[in-house]
Amino acid sequence: MIVVIGTALARPDTLDEMRRLSVEHVERSRLEAGCLSHEVAIDVLRPLQLSFTERWADAATLAAHFQLDASRRFAKALAALAAEAPQMTLYVADAVTPAQLLAQARPAGR
Repeated sequence: MIVVIGTALARPDTLDEMRRLSVEHVERSRLEAGCLSHEVAIDVLRPLQLSFTERWADAATLAAHFQLDASRRFAKALAALAAEAPQMTLYVADAVTPAQLLAQARPAGR
């Protein structure tokens, strides 16, 4: 699974438009093959910051998402409205239960 974490900081005069564009993008992305989840939220401590969390089945489906004209238009529009360059970090992840994670964290012999 690929996890995408992103942020975009709005200017006070662009927040409403960035929110509108982001909701459209999230709704569209959720319909794409391989999209496991896609959310946008407002950071409660930084009310001008949009935070994005996405989960994709694999790198190929995320690459297809990035290549869509709609995704490219969204990224360009968001960047043009932002107070600074939006940030995005990608992670390759495996889903585990809390018990599995804790078992991996135990020192050997315990």
